[in-house]
Amino acid sequence: MAYPGSPSSPGAPDTRPKVLAIVALAAAIVGLLIAFIPFFGWLSAPVLLAALVMAIIGLAVKSQGGKGFSISALIISVLGGITAIVVTIVATLFTTISTIETIDDGMTDPFAPGGGEPVASAEPIQVVETAFGQDTLDPGLWWYVVIVDNPNPDAVFEFGEITTEAVDASGTILDSSTDYITMLPGQVAVSGSFYEVGANEITALEVIGPDPAEAVSEPSTGAGTFSVGELAATGDDYVTEVSGTVTGEFPVDQEFVGVTVVARDPGGAIIGGTSTYIERLPADGGSARFEAIFFTPLPADTVYEAYPFL
Repeated sequence: MAYPGSPSSPGAPDTRPKVLAIVALAAAIVGLLIAFIPFFGWLSAPVLLAALVMAIIGLAVKSQGGKGFSISALIISVLGGITAIVVTIVATLFTTISTIETIDDGMTDPFAPGGGEPVASAEPIQVVETAFGQDTLDPGLWWYVVIVDNPNPDAVFEFGEITTEAVDASGTILDSSTDYITMLPGQVAVSGSFYEVGANEITALEVIGPDPAEAVSEPSTGAGTFSVGELAATGDDYVTEVSGTVTGEFPVDQEFVGVTVVARDPGGAIIGGTSTYIERLPADGGSARFEAIFFTPLPADTVYEAYPFL
């Protein structure tokens, strides 16, 4: 039994329309080509889907001719979808790996000397003074201040590691804290807190400085010196704010310059310390203001010292 548009007998020419099948094949080919373009494979999705739908219609509807075209369109559209997925995954992996390699190539160890030449026979860092005490608001929290001296006039410890250990009367280490700073010639101070002492009592501090072999002739940002202007303190019933100005003699701008502020009673004993930073200190004698906060009211006769560091 013959149906409209179909050949009436074997060997008769197929007069059914083939436009849909041809369009499906063309769309499938275009979609496949787009699928090979990295990061743009998603654009092939609507084209390949349309080709797939038209191919299925061309095969399912008896009034449509060009079955060979429809079969080809169906196969190519499926291959195009698979290709788009594979190309996208490969491109994404390649980009991720390239990005990681680029970042890795551009990074340096932040705690490794990167300035001048190594200095032979450098003297070790000397501990000048240490102090510690319980926080007035939280007895489980202990503060510490360490002042060290770099006795080498022509050597610095870039990103030098200073480890401060809290020790009890039996010599047991209760907690420790590590600071990384660039120690120029002369004195510098660090301050911080111990959080793991618990109900124990600190009786002493042990300070471990960087290995003298880590000394270099100058930091990576160039050799220079700091000077500090007069300090001013204001406070209320909750905090004490100490402000001042740092001037730097460096060949280039210095970023994130740290400032440790040490508080002493009139007798010279250290009663606290805190730290802040300056975002940018201009080169060649530039100055910048800083403000450090002690989260406790300090007596009016307190004497303050400021120690800038890189």
